[in-house]
Amino acid sequence: MPPMPADPAAIRLLEAAADRAWPPAETLPHDGWLLAATGPGIGRRVNSAATLGDGNLSLEDKVAFVEAFYRARGLPAIFKLTPAARPAGLDGFLAQRGYGEDAPVLVMTRPLEAVPASDAPALPASPSPEWLAANAAVPSHYQAAPEAFRRLLGRIRLPVGFALLHDEGTVGAIGMAVADGSRVGLFEVGTIPERRRRGLGAALVAALLAWGAGHGAGEAYLQVMEANAPARALYGRLGFEAAYRYWYRVRR
Repeated sequence: MPPMPADPAAIRLLEAAADRAWPPAETLPHDGWLLAATGPGIGRRVNSAATLGDGNLSLEDKVAFVEAFYRARGLPAIFKLTPAARPAGLDGFLAQRGYGEDAPVLVMTRPLEAVPASDAPALPASPSPEWLAANAAVPSHYQAAPEAFRRLLGRIRLPVGFALLHDEGTVGAIGMAVADGSRVGLFEVGTIPERRRRGLGAALVAALLAWGAGHGAGEAYLQVMEANAPARALYGRLGFEAAYRYWYRVRR
């Protein structure tokens, strides 16, 4: 994989957009960090501390505060780190404290050409029962916490579109997009396992990108597990390039 740019300002902008698109149930700012809590089974982003500011407190005190915050909610303390994480040395400090690296993710982006709103596909603004059922059938999606996932979707305050493609009379691929000014984020993109290798994923992404461009976005972004080589290859073919990676530190 070629070296990725690590412009802290660009990373902060994309991370802020992703947090708005995927809102946790609770947030608490603390000395330059943002602590998010939602509950079990719904993923790490909405249950972790985003570490993008230096602050003024000692690192020892800040980490202890985060640990107490999550302990009070019955959740493990998780820190989300990027190349822009602050203060410097945080990753090594957490490693020495017994936190292991977990779930590295690539953030990939691509530019979008302008599309008149009248030419963009019209996507439902809420998920149908068929969409939710198909999403739960995709491995790694939200089978374990369907109610928490629906509540998360209900917290999104930005324009959102839910897409699904049928194949031989049944749903073959699903995904959703969240528009936020000049950016659109793609989430929950997946193909039903038995419908893979039919081009459905590419067609689904194309529809989401057209929808985002119709809502004024000039750039698209998505998150993909670093270990998911097939998905990374698909997105690369669709014009996405790796912008940066983020990872979590979780106490073992």
